[in-house]
Amino acid sequence: MSLYKELLPFVEYIQSIRKIKNYFSFDMVFPTKWSMPKSMVDETQILGFEVENTNMKGISFVCVIEETEVSKTMTRILKIIKLNKEKEIKEKLFKQTVEQLKTTFEKTDLDKLQSLYFDFDDREETPELEMDLVEDTDDLENEQHEEERIDS
Repeated sequence: MSLYKELLPFVEYIQSIRKIKNYFSFDMVFPTKWSMPKSMVDETQILGFEVENTNMKGISFVCVIEETEVSKTMTRILKIIKLNKEKEIKEKLFKQTVEQLKTTFEKTDLDKLQSLYFDFDDREETPELEMDLVEDTDDLENEQHEEERIDS
């Protein structure tokens, strides 16, 4: 695989790649709100550095110049990027869903809201908000009586 293809997923975050004696340093710049779970990084192989933009943080990932070590380091960086991008998307979806719920609660009467439920379809990426609206309570009672007769 070409170097270009290897680096493409990181391009947005690469500040520089340096060779320091027998080490590579992947100097990355991430949003300050991004996290790096300890399980994904070896704290002895990362160093922080200052960046001009206060909304960003600089982190150098350092590894020995060996194929397996470089590959592990690049995989760790990619996992951090994917984890945080997914987290951002989930936060955005959460906020959108909360807004939809607020609107639904403001515009819908209590009886209908009591039958509110979420249905997660395995084929879809995002759940849909659905309401099981019962128009007439007599219909509901009739259905329950029918079920009781069938069970007997």
